[in-house]
Formats: sequence, structure tokens, C-alpha cells
Amino acid sequence: MKVTAIHDYKEDLDILLRYFSEEQLIIDKYHQLGGTKITVNKLEETEDGFVVETQRDMPANVPGVLKSLLGSYNTIKQSETWHWQENNQLLCKMSVEILGVPASISGQMVFSEPSDRANIATTNRVAVEVKSSVPLIGSTLVSFISGNIKDQMDDEYHLLCKVLPQLAAETQ
Repeated sequence: MKVTAIHDYKEDLDILLRYFSEEQLIIDKYHQLGGTKITVNKLEETEDGFVVETQRDMPANVPGVLKSLLGSYNTIKQSETWHWQENNQLLCKMSVEILGVPASISGQMVFSEPSDRANIATTNRVAVEVKSSVPLIGSTLVSFISGNIKDQMDDEYHLLCKVLPQLAAETQ
């Protein structure tokens, strides 16, 4: 199942990127989104971007049919590779593992700075794919995870819209 979103920001990409590339801001972001036991396991620059690996426990409001697979908190390991493109866009390829859950989650974010849209400095186009090969409840699992991802994407977007203006003001 595919989950997509387009998030527009008033702040430029350099400001927005700090919440994806600076250890303390990554930890703060996940903490404000309800995460616990948040660690940044890897944060390295590469030739054309950077790599980030994180782990966190996130609350899950699990329906009864999935309680045996998912707990009230799930440990999430996320790996991101960020690459600058020749068209000045920033591509993030990500894979997400929910420990102990038989599902695969992968996706990408494409950040751009549109010059033709008033009051929009940065656009993030997100696409995430969720799959599971578990018989019988696999489709229910994929549907639940996809809905949860959509909610988390929305929560992260609203949080960033709230905190970015202050971060931008601090850097001026």
C-alpha cells in the first residue's frame, strides 16, 4: 500500500533540513512526536549528502486483531540516505523496520525549492510503500501501518510548521 503526501513550508530548505540532519534536533523532533528511547545511531556526511540511522520507541494504538503482532509501543529503526540531485533537489531514500513486525516499509522524500509559488520556500513530496507477506492478517497489518504512517507524517508536518519559524528567527 502506498502512502503519499506533499508538504509545503514557508522556510527555506537549509532551515528545514536541520530537523533531518542535526542530532539534537532529530531527537527533539521525535520526542515531541511521542517517541521515547530515541537514539541517533549514525549521522555521517557523504560525497553528495549524508546518512542518518535512528531508533525510537513510538506509541501505537493497535486494533485487537493485531495485538499479537504489535504492542502498545513499537521499536522503529529508520535508515535514510540523502543525496543532492543535479536539479538542486534533495532526495532521501528511507527504509523503516518495526522490530518484530512482519512488514517492510520503504520510501522516499524529494525536497525542492519552488520559485513559482508565493509564500512557499520548500516542498517535500513523500511516498512510502508498506508490504507484508503474512497470510490472512497481512492486508489488515499493511492497512493499519499505512494509516499510522499517514498520521505520523501529518503530525511531523504540523510540528515542523510550528517549530521552523522560531528556528529560522534564531539563525538570522
